[in-house]
Amino acid sequence: MLRKSCILILGTALLFSQAVWAKGTPSSKSSTRPASVAPLAKSRVITLDKATETALANSSQLKAAAAAMGVSEGEQRQAGALPNPEFGIEAENIAGQGPYRGTDSAEMTYGVSQLIEIGGKRSARQEAANQGHAVAKAEYEGTRLNLIRDVKIAYAEAVAAKETVALAKKQKSLAAEVLKNVVQRVNAAAEPLFQRSKSEVALATSEMALDKAQRDYTTARRNLAALWNSENADFDLDSSRFFEIIPSKALIQADATKLNPDLRRLGAEEARRRALLDLEKANAIPDPTVSGGVRDFRESRQRAFVFGLSIPIPGFNLNRGNIAKAYSEVNKTLSDKQSAEIALSTELAHNQQELENAYHQAKTLKNTIIPAAQKAYELSRQGYQAGKFPYLEVLDAQRTLVEARAQYNDALRNYHNKRAEVERLTAKYQPSPDEKEDSHAD
Repeated sequence: MLRKSCILILGTALLFSQAVWAKGTPSSKSSTRPASVAPLAKSRVITLDKATETALANSSQLKAAAAAMGVSEGEQRQAGALPNPEFGIEAENIAGQGPYRGTDSAEMTYGVSQLIEIGGKRSARQEAANQGHAVAKAEYEGTRLNLIRDVKIAYAEAVAAKETVALAKKQKSLAAEVLKNVVQRVNAAAEPLFQRSKSEVALATSEMALDKAQRDYTTARRNLAALWNSENADFDLDSSRFFEIIPSKALIQADATKLNPDLRRLGAEEARRRALLDLEKANAIPDPTVSGGVRDFRESRQRAFVFGLSIPIPGFNLNRGNIAKAYSEVNKTLSDKQSAEIALSTELAHNQQELENAYHQAKTLKNTIIPAAQKAYELSRQGYQAGKFPYLEVLDAQRTLVEARAQYNDALRNYHNKRAEVERLTAKYQPSPDEKEDSHAD
């Protein structure tokens, strides 16, 4: 009978432990994680969307953020676990003297004890873990948005470098054409010989500028490839979207920062801190331990059930220090959230203004300045060929045209950089098709 009682108690304890363990065991269903994408093939023209997709799939920072989400998921599962029961054996009246020699007069107690959490400890712990998971999700989304922003900026920088190469080639072609005209006029004794030297210097300068622009383009592509952990820069870029610009007002909506993951992270962190405060308050309430078992009297061959209850006396540790600490952490999180909201609003206003300036600058350069500079250059070149204008007029008109095109290229680059910043702050990715206003592909 004693053996059967022990087996019954042990079996009950093991079954209970297995049930609790099974409840807390992670399921085979995995969370969504960025899947790996094969590196870009060599000599391939890639678009911004493809560059973004490749970076999202291969970024080590994004994978680390996804792993942090997995950590928070494990904490969620663990937060709901109940304390394990304890099995104990107690022997009395053994190995003594006289009638208590040996185990003939022994009293053996076999029992199971269980700590019972009260005061809302488990629910507070679960809430803190849930909010911790929300924090990790917001951090993951923030990392993802940062990566998208960085890809857009790096792509714009690379396309701008590509356009600079195209401008340098045009400049070289113009310089070569001017040199050809100057040589003809020098040979016809219509211009002094030093004008030919000036034209040759201008051509050599344009060749150096082209060489530098090509190196800068290679560097820009390497910077872009580094965002998807690759050293292969043997690809070209699609420039079509580089010339698509829309007013900044089309990008900014009411409550623009509502979806910003940084603010959502701080909101979740505030809720997590409040849950931890509730947990510390609950920890000040002592948890009782209940126990039950069977006592075997060896001398009389009799058995009886035993039950017990123990409650810690809250006399020395009232958890006041941890409660005060939790209060301060809640207040700190509130202050951080308020500061972040002000900083985010200020940063968004600044980037929006810069974006609007770049938009108007690009529009003015494209529609007014560049056409006027192009026309002035054509007239000066025709006048020079007809002998009506001096060579300096041609050089000045050529320089003005090149500078206008370079300014347009810089304005577009600045526009896309600021747009990427605004979209990061507002968690907006792409405009709708009807938002597109300009399309230019010189």
